[in-house]
Amino acid sequence: MRNLLITMLLLLPIAAAAENDAFKNMDKAQMQQVMQKMKAMQDCVKNIDKTDMQAFQAQAKQMSAEVERLCAAGKRDEAMARAMDFGKDVSANKAMQQMKQCGEGITEALPLLPDATQDQNQTGSSRHVCDH
Repeated sequence: MRNLLITMLLLLPIAAAAENDAFKNMDKAQMQQVMQKMKAMQDCVKNIDKTDMQAFQAQAKQMSAEVERLCAAGKRDEAMARAMDFGKDVSANKAMQQMKQCGEGITEALPLLPDATQDQNQTGSSRHVCDH
């Protein structure tokens, strides 16, 4: 179940890309290639150590609760600093590094993927963790 959730989270940008007309116009061979890459990614995710993932999930839950408390208390700067620190932890986390590697193949198969995330911050203003 957890692997399914993780896979779905990784595939979320693909769903956004599916709204793009160019994605809808992929030929059968291209679509088959994407499906093969998705299967490879799913197989890769299955090989990630479950205890590492569980530990990371617990850490993420704790950090999320901490950030929410800080935001609720009006401590926006502390909340943002905590979120940034967690971002560094994520990039150093073995399980997350493996997840990133698992997802690399799918991004090669979907050149549209960057388009799906391009408009997330069009205004140029930075987003704050308390403003989600």
